Amino acid sequence: MILVRQTFKAKFGKAGEVSAQMRDSAQMVSRVIGMSRRWRVLTDLSGPFDTVVLEIEVESLSEWEQVRSKIFQDAEIRQSMSRSTDLMESGDSQFFTIEDQG
Repeated sequence: MILVRQTFKAKFGKAGEVSAQMRDSAQMVSRVIGMSRRWRVLTDLSGPFDTVVLEIEVESLSEWEQVRSKIFQDAEIRQSMSRSTDLMESGDSQFFTIEDQG
């Protein structure tokens, strides 16, 4: 199992708006691609202010590439995600192998 973590630095005071839009986009992605994977949207309690994290669990990097391709092909999802771009300063992606969980 792979954890895909996408971390975004929102503009000052905009983390709440970004997290709400991320939640809406993640729900839309789940519906459009028929994926029942676990996902979550997180905001900072410590560290850099206005940080928003989107995490999703997928079976493999191959599955992630398929999901990512479907996401960027869907006009409704692209439009939903584009509403967040003016609210963000930067972002990055990380991939982790989930070795175990309780």
